[in-house]
Amino acid sequence: MLNVEEFLSPELRLAMCHVKEAIRIVLHCLVVCRTIGGADSIDPKAVVSELFDVEYVRINESHHVQELERTVEKFSEILENNLDRSGTGRAQLVFNLYTVKTRKQSLWNRIVGNEEKTVFEQWRIPVSVQPLNRYLNPADNLREEANLQASASQQVQQVLHYIIARANSKDIGQSRTRQMHLRVDHLPSPEKDTVSYKFEVAFLSGDGKEIGAGSLLPQGLGSLSQTIRHLPYMA
Repeated sequence: MLNVEEFLSPELRLAMCHVKEAIRIVLHCLVVCRTIGGADSIDPKAVVSELFDVEYVRINESHHVQELERTVEKFSEILENNLDRSGTGRAQLVFNLYTVKTRKQSLWNRIVGNEEKTVFEQWRIPVSVQPLNRYLNPADNLREEANLQASASQQVQQVLHYIIARANSKDIGQSRTRQMHLRVDHLPSPEKDTVSYKFEVAFLSGDGKEIGAGSLLPQGLGSLSQTIRHLPYMA
């Protein structure tokens, strides 16, 4: 893809029981960072994850939350089904933002489609599942679970900081104290009567191969649909 801003977040190394909450938080953060106002506000609000004790901003409308939740469930299911015998596995969640331009009416465009989609920003969230060690001593099991939970919380916060920093600013210059300015120069003009740029999510294996069906999330948090999409791997 040409002229696409690409972001590869730090890898999340999680126990399987922490994947859903981590991806849920990340998805809400991405959507909120690329909201653009519009006729209807998404009314985001700050909440605290009880599992990770992390505060983040999430969408508040129930049907939008449900759509994101279906994606969380699908990604978790795909990742769990691709674990190896040792209980480890890797996958990527790919979040594309794009615009749609209506082509001029013609016989050819009727065949290929009247709309042209242009991806202008892509986020990749790699996830690596770590096995949960079990011990004979219950106290050791509790300690292992607490350590994994604390590690997951720290990693999620790191990814949130990465997303917020990259979504809103970029480095210029080579000095130690680099100046920052808004990372909005690549963003296209928003469409009327929308609250967010159109976006879609796909699921890839650790080596970039498509696994399962990537779900097309709400287009601008308006119309909902599903698609299977193959995306190239970015090393």
